Amino acid sequence: MINSLSRKNIEALIYAFETISSSLDSKEILNRVMEQACGLLKAEAASIFLLDDKQKTLDLKVATNLTESQITKIKVPIGSGLVGFVAQTGDSVNILDAKNDPRFYSKVDHETGFKTKSCLTVPLRIEQKIVGVLQILNKVSNTSFSDEDEILIKEFSRLVAITLDKAFLHAQVVEKKKMEFDLKLANTIQDKLLPFDELHTERFTFKGFYKPAKFVGGDYFDYYKYSDDEVFFTIGDVSGKGSQASLIMAIAKAYLSASLAANTPFLKMINNFNSFLALNTPPDKFITIFLGLINIKTGEVKFLNAGHEPPIIIRKNNQLEEIKSSGLMMGIVENWNYKIESFFLEEGDSLFIYTDGVTEACDIESKQFGLDRLKEVLNSETVEPEKIFTRLPEKLSAFTNEAEQSDDITFLLVCQNSKFE
Repeated sequence: MINSLSRKNIEALIYAFETISSSLDSKEILNRVMEQACGLLKAEAASIFLLDDKQKTLDLKVATNLTESQITKIKVPIGSGLVGFVAQTGDSVNILDAKNDPRFYSKVDHETGFKTKSCLTVPLRIEQKIVGVLQILNKVSNTSFSDEDEILIKEFSRLVAITLDKAFLHAQVVEKKKMEFDLKLANTIQDKLLPFDELHTERFTFKGFYKPAKFVGGDYFDYYKYSDDEVFFTIGDVSGKGSQASLIMAIAKAYLSASLAANTPFLKMINNFNSFLALNTPPDKFITIFLGLINIKTGEVKFLNAGHEPPIIIRKNNQLEEIKSSGLMMGIVENWNYKIESFFLEEGDSLFIYTDGVTEACDIESKQFGLDRLKEVLNSETVEPEKIFTRLPEKLSAFTNEAEQSDDITFLLVCQNSKFE
């Protein structure tokens, strides 16, 4: 087909290809394609639509003389208009008078004020798959696009597809490297966040477990001596994954540490912490978190549960008791007034707190581990509290088998010392 082109058009085609292929940025390539298409066919305007497989639409990406806000509004259903017809059939369409063609999608002209006359529309294919449509509008000479124009633009569209394919692959490589860096950064942050040493007091021991997923989330746990008679402990989960979630949790840790060092009253610290998060984190980010303050002499636990999984008391007779109390997740509403509640850990009791990565761990059929299986592990008479750190991960691993871990698995145990020896 290319052999039928004039020498002049072949040289123009080579120049156009060199121009568009010298960039790896897809947006830049699309703009260059639009300019070169107009130059090759001596046309007033050109536009490029790319296929959105999920929405089943052709989304306008670049167009001559249209603003970005106009461009983003134009989405053509597959099968509608000339663009939709070409995407659906894979056939090129060359018409002299667009407004008299029943396939013409006049909505775009109405929205932009452009007057389409002659129109040449061709598919863009990558490995036989249609990924978009190139449309050239209004021959400057007010004539129809010639047969040679059609051959020329078809050859050009093939080169465009090759160039876009290379750009898309490059973008995937860049994104993969970014994700790998993001994962490494998130892991580094997480390693610095968590206290892997146990905290021992006269009566209680505090110990946590953390197993990161491939794409690290924002799980976090911590514990501090608050006073001679009290220990502060917490476990939380930031919405989302990756370094952003880890950074938010790092900020949370720093804020709580500073508040504790300043001996800020428990309720005041909680309300101030929420307001701080609401003001200093993105609107789509929030934290589910349990914050507790235990009197190590009396066993009284003052707490706030802000949208987190209910903690489970393991009574000395192995009976389980869920503390079902939940306030608003933190970081959503500034100046929210939280209320402190309390319960007691009696002699021989332990407290188990966890993130949703435990109960929502999935097998290869996407079936979740669930709360019932967790309770089976916790109330087993053969499992002393300290054995939970080996028994629960074993049960989770056996359940999920070969399925990829999709979320961090994190839990915290507050245990009587007599049970932790």
